[in-house]
Amino acid sequence: MRRIGFFILIFLGSCIQDEKIPEGIIPQNQMRKLMWDMMRADAYVADFILKDSTKNKVQESAILYEQIFKLHNVTHEKFKKSISFYESRPDLLKTITDSLRNDERRAIDYQNKQQPRPQADSTYKKMRISKKLSEKSS
Repeated sequence: MRRIGFFILIFLGSCIQDEKIPEGIIPQNQMRKLMWDMMRADAYVADFILKDSTKNKVQESAILYEQIFKLHNVTHEKFKKSISFYESRPDLLKTITDSLRNDERRAIDYQNKQQPRPQADSTYKKMRISKKLSEKSS
């Protein structure tokens, strides 16, 4: 009976995927930050660069990506190797993409809180007040 339990433990242990990130692969949290900056760069290119006919979208994107890689101390090759690794491990990639979605929601919420609420038209307010007053006096 002990042998069966031992074999079951070995079998279950071999089924569990190793969560450890190999050497030379960007850790999940750093990869999330890197991809967030790349997404923001893409949005910048789409919103501003594409409207400028004198600029080349591909060239401007490449320049921004290189700046992002420098900022995060990552080479283009290390990024490609890491993204290939995460694509081969959907469970780990899902964690990164879920975190990116949460970051996006937080950014949108923050932006919505920063925008001033539109003020009601003062003429409309005066009309409502005067209507209420006229109803009370009648």
